[in-house]
Amino acid sequence: MQGAPHAPRVAQRERGKKTHNGRTVSPFPAPPTLATAPDWPYLALRAALHARDGAQERHALTLADAQAWWACSDRTAKRQLARLHASGRLVYTPGRGRGNTSRVAFPGALDAELADLTARLAAAGAAAELARLSRLGFPRGWVLTDAVRGTFGLGVSPAGTDRLRTVITRPLTAMDPLTVNSAAEAHLLTQVLDPLLVFDTDAGTLRPHLAHHWGTPDGGRSWVFHLRRGVSFHHGRTLDARDVLFTLERVQRGAPWYLPGVVGVQAPTPFTVQVTLDRPDLFFPRRLAHEQALILPRDVPFDERRPVGTGAFRWHALNGGFRLEAFDAHFAGRPLIDEVEVFLVPELRGDAPPTLDVSGVPHDPVERWVPEHSVHFLIWNAHRPAARSAALREAVIELHDIRAFWHESGRPERLLPATSFLPRRSLGRPPRGHSLARAQALLAQAAYAGPPLRLWVLDLPGARQEADWLAARAARLGLPMQVVPAPLDALPDAGDDVDLAFLGEIAGSDEHLSFWSALKQPELLFRRLLPPATLRAVDALLDGYRSAPDHAALEGILDRAEALLLGGHHLHLTHHRVKRRSLHPLIRDVHPDAYGRIDFKRLWLPPAEG
Repeated sequence: MQGAPHAPRVAQRERGKKTHNGRTVSPFPAPPTLATAPDWPYLALRAALHARDGAQERHALTLADAQAWWACSDRTAKRQLARLHASGRLVYTPGRGRGNTSRVAFPGALDAELADLTARLAAAGAAAELARLSRLGFPRGWVLTDAVRGTFGLGVSPAGTDRLRTVITRPLTAMDPLTVNSAAEAHLLTQVLDPLLVFDTDAGTLRPHLAHHWGTPDGGRSWVFHLRRGVSFHHGRTLDARDVLFTLERVQRGAPWYLPGVVGVQAPTPFTVQVTLDRPDLFFPRRLAHEQALILPRDVPFDERRPVGTGAFRWHALNGGFRLEAFDAHFAGRPLIDEVEVFLVPELRGDAPPTLDVSGVPHDPVERWVPEHSVHFLIWNAHRPAARSAALREAVIELHDIRAFWHESGRPERLLPATSFLPRRSLGRPPRGHSLARAQALLAQAAYAGPPLRLWVLDLPGARQEADWLAARAARLGLPMQVVPAPLDALPDAGDDVDLAFLGEIAGSDEHLSFWSALKQPELLFRRLLPPATLRAVDALLDGYRSAPDHAALEGILDRAEALLLGGHHLHLTHHRVKRRSLHPLIRDVHPDAYGRIDFKRLWLPPAEG
């Protein structure tokens, strides 16, 4: 019976679809039809050989290499080579006898083949195929041509829908609200899932969302939330209090640190939720406006690959990406754009910010420099012997002069040195001074005679450059330091063979909640690497959030917590990233936030003139 009220809406959607010979036809465009689809095994082989050998007419090829590159069996590799040889794509000469390696030769020049292929794919609007091609590892300039870039942007699809095609430059990681710790993933989740409340960054206050009213009858010991009626999930059922109970209980099981002090969650009526705490907490409602508390349906098992919620967009998987399709029944109104397609295209933008292009329209993007709501830092692993020396900790921090690094490395971005976790606070303070002479004196005091300090860093060009610079600077003063690059999805733990780590932390729209979460979330570095005594002292300070009556009180807690974290030299804040934001001037009423993210719900393409 729960689905009965939605029958008219479903019928309307079905009536809006075209039919052909009695079959329902989706209003969304079908994948492009190509006269000749890309030969992916052939392209993967050429990419691997070019990466290994460079531009050559002939390449040595073992069957083991082919198996590894194609991720297939011995028999399948032989069949693929025979097929490609028979089709004329390559000439395969098996090695005869012991020690004679097989060879392959290609009749066509690789750069010319790719130029023809990318032109055909771009002309067909084959974004998924272009994204897949870009991931094979060919030279960037051969694949990411102007025609390919023109395939992505804001425009009208062949089916007449307003569509944004954009890219991500790394695979998505955690897409579960309980564990999400990246701004990009959090942004995508909030397009598909809704919270009970939303935090208004400009006003610094909460606004109603799935809950239209909320309050406390007893000074914050219990909180009552009144839900909107008639809110639809993507799978057709309406939201009720049991979905909120399911979500909050899921958070309590999977991330108990996030909802401290909850002793009971009840649903007095189908559209009322009451949360009882062990003591008053004025900050509690703000936690329900964050990604960890996005509301999920109780009757659909959660799947990170296909999240289902009440959000403004439905999630659909695509080859090499995904599509966000406007949800007509969204309680706050249908999005203005029909669909957003996102593809994984490594290095399409390099380090440049995203530019949303209106297809076929020359443009002069509007650019501005904006500090990102993030902070980069150097942190000691307090569980390692080297970190026990206060003089050594301070010496390394004295060595890490971010302004000297920026100057000596010729970094093109603007620099905002960090004196706080939050860029708005750093803007009003003078940067910390650094002295090589003081670093030398501290090193003499430390008299460190242990093994080289191991400096953990993500394997990214900018991060590696900064780590190598610090290691070289330390070596000049007689302190050995070894840079340890790590994959993008890794984080060091207390027991790892790591003395220090470079990383960054990104804040959400609610700065004080983000600071609280960063210090509380067990998956993040602060909880893993800082001394237990420091964490206990910080926890005691952050507990004051419960009784803080206003913004000024929260700022006071932040002041004391930052002083505690930085005073022992276990943590050094280095800088806030400043990015150049670009946006096409025809994109109306939408501005990127501090992370360069666009509010997809408000994005629209004005009708063509004339």
